[in-house]
Amino acid sequence: MATRAVAGGLLLVSGLIAGLAIYFTLVARLLQAAIALSNVYVAYLAWRGWRAMVRASEAREAGSGVAGDGVDLPFVSVLVPARDEASVIRRLVDDLLAQRYGVAADPRYEVVVVDDGSTDGTADLIRAAARTAPDRLRLVERPDQRFHLKGAVLADGMPAVRGEVVVALDADARIDPHFLRRAMRAWERDPEAVAIQVQRREQNERSSWLTHGQHDEQLMDMASQCGRWATDGTAELRGNGMFVRVSALAAVGGWSTAAITEDLDLSTRLAAAGKRIALAPEASVFEEAVESLAALWHQRMRWAEGSMRRLMEHAPGLLGGPLPLGRKLDFLAFLAEFAVPPLFAASIVASLLSIPLPPETDWTVPVSLFIGYGVGTFVLALAGLAADGRRGVGLVGESARGALFLSHWLLIVPAALVRIAFGPARPAFRKTVRIGRDDR
Repeated sequence: MATRAVAGGLLLVSGLIAGLAIYFTLVARLLQAAIALSNVYVAYLAWRGWRAMVRASEAREAGSGVAGDGVDLPFVSVLVPARDEASVIRRLVDDLLAQRYGVAADPRYEVVVVDDGSTDGTADLIRAAARTAPDRLRLVERPDQRFHLKGAVLADGMPAVRGEVVVALDADARIDPHFLRRAMRAWERDPEAVAIQVQRREQNERSSWLTHGQHDEQLMDMASQCGRWATDGTAELRGNGMFVRVSALAAVGGWSTAAITEDLDLSTRLAAAGKRIALAPEASVFEEAVESLAALWHQRMRWAEGSMRRLMEHAPGLLGGPLPLGRKLDFLAFLAEFAVPPLFAASIVASLLSIPLPPETDWTVPVSLFIGYGVGTFVLALAGLAADGRRGVGLVGESARGALFLSHWLLIVPAALVRIAFGPARPAFRKTVRIGRDDR
């Protein structure tokens, strides 16, 4: 009920501000000044993020990300939640069993696949693979046929974990043989961090403009998160390819079994507890991008709704806690990402409704919100794509395309707020269907 009230209140406030802005010049100019100021901050984060990504790339090229004999590396447990993943999971298992982490006589990792009541033979595939590597691969079965959220599946796998670090990978992930070592070596740059997130990339990037847009979005997000990390802000985990110290996970209550986005929920709880999250741009996990607009809409609605729900639940504790002022300010600036879309939608509606009424509507309000959002995403695209090696005119063109692709959030966020305010109290989880495409 409280979440509904907060979501409804945010929609009401957005409508009120938008209505005032289109009629009162002072309100419009103050709103536009706030947008300009936020873009200055985004540009600063993009620059710091670009520097961090370039340095990580240089370290990877120099080979420092895989140096050492591995005997000093902590033992790592890889958790893979799986439900009806027969089309993709065997490839991931093969990638994991080929990891060069530790030494041949003493591999410093294990793989635990948690089968969530699959009916397509996923568990049988894992049992067969486990017979070839019983010391590194195990299966945990959840016989309940009801669908469970990812956090609940991860939580049920934790009793089987032996490592001091747990790694969560989606069943469609693909990784190279140095993945674990490269990520753990990257962690050494920030040993006080209790978690680290790797770079996510789309393995079917070349399939269509839609998958290419998602690939660019991952680079933009990495630039943003690296900027927040480099400025001692509240960087976040991104689900696939997240590494977390088991002790820190236990200290904040473990995986949430009710959160729609368990990664964002955990990120906010860690931040509220004063813990740092680091980034590893030089370690990549490839995943399957959705290939239809309908699938994209359902996926992004889940991400937006899960993100806003965790903010409503945990933001008061974070902002009211003992965190340094700089991290609180970074978190507040991050919240602006969710303020612009409902303001934009509300200003469009208010402007259209006020057309027959005096005085004349100030259409610069929705236009400036759209342009401001586009400028911010364009700058992040420049940073992420440049750090990934794009140059010249192509960089500008791809950055513009990436910024245009991200404009879908201007619709997704207000739609998610409406669903939180007026939809079912417990939203249904729609699983992303895998097709097993890999165009690399």
